[in-house]
Amino acid sequence: MSTRSAILVVNPLAVLALADGELKEAKLFPRDPEARYERFSKIMKGELIEEVREVALKLTSDGFKEIAIAPSAILDALSREIREASFSELDEPIDLEEVFVKNGLIGSVEEYRRELKEVIDKLVAEELKEAVARRDMMIVHAVHVLEDLDKQINMFYTRCREWYGLHFPELAEIVDDLEDYMRIVAEFGSRRNLDEKRLRKIVDPKKAKEVVERAEKSVGADLSPEDEEQVKEIAREGLRLIELRKEQERYIEELMSAEAPNISATAGPILGAKLISMAGGLEKLARLPASTIQVLGAEKALFRFFRTGRGAPKHGILFQSPLVHGSPKHLRGKIARALAATIAIAAKIDYFTREDRGAELREKLEKRVQEIREKYRKPPPKKKAARREKPRRPRKPGKKRRE
Repeated sequence: MSTRSAILVVNPLAVLALADGELKEAKLFPRDPEARYERFSKIMKGELIEEVREVALKLTSDGFKEIAIAPSAILDALSREIREASFSELDEPIDLEEVFVKNGLIGSVEEYRRELKEVIDKLVAEELKEAVARRDMMIVHAVHVLEDLDKQINMFYTRCREWYGLHFPELAEIVDDLEDYMRIVAEFGSRRNLDEKRLRKIVDPKKAKEVVERAEKSVGADLSPEDEEQVKEIAREGLRLIELRKEQERYIEELMSAEAPNISATAGPILGAKLISMAGGLEKLARLPASTIQVLGAEKALFRFFRTGRGAPKHGILFQSPLVHGSPKHLRGKIARALAATIAIAAKIDYFTREDRGAELREKLEKRVQEIREKYRKPPPKKKAARREKPRRPRKPGKKRRE
């Protein structure tokens, strides 16, 4: 005796049961689009609603033992609650327009499409609202702004240094910090205005003294008052951007502390935010394996490795972590792997459970890094390149070897 099978389909308008090409049971949702949206959104989240439960129980009471389900979101919930039948995902298309019209569930195909569109439009609008409300997307955009500010700051510093370098080229040799450089230009302008006492508020006393001494002997050209004011304004604009960047960093740190405390504790707030941005959001980062997190930001090197088979990347943006770039070169790959594994766990906790276990994860990570540093203290011996012998040229046929 063959097992009886049926199909249970939920769409935004109703719950339908089909068997042998015929409609066996139908539970229509209320005609109000809001009520239909509420029911179907629960279905898409994997929740069982009363209409689905009633139709499924009716099928099992009629002797159906195998039931194909669509959408598959409710498959697990049905399997747990109703044991009298075996549930599986529906793998064949169903013409629901025809089912609704043929069985008098709706007046026409046009009416079906119109009412379906009302509910789908509502679903899409709510999904967009939820996406906007997710604060991890704020992190993504904040990181983009931070990266843009870095580019702008570097551009203003480069222009300021090139321009002011015509007047006092020696300053760039002494002061290598871009903020200190632009602060000196913005505050003093012409090298003739430099004062050692005031300079000490910007750089250390040794550098301040050297700047004044080199300014007296500088080979640079003089600046007119108009030129001086203009280059000072460029420096001031660069400093304003630096302050804006600091504010943006503070904002990201606060956001990470609230939304991703475990990632923030293990990777650091700024690096953690960059990882979330690269992955496209906290959820996507939480679903990435540790091996992928390890090479995020090293896509070009990874593609080159796939193409040539040489030089597999050991780390991507994780190199920015002090744990990685502060370690000997031969340990960086191993430490990056340990860091990526910890970040993968932290991301899952931040997204799925939202517990704050940052201190615990950080302690375990530091312990693992210490183990790596002790175990692999000495770098491995360098491999000697295999010596390649030149192939002998074959003798031409018939040619005798010289005696």
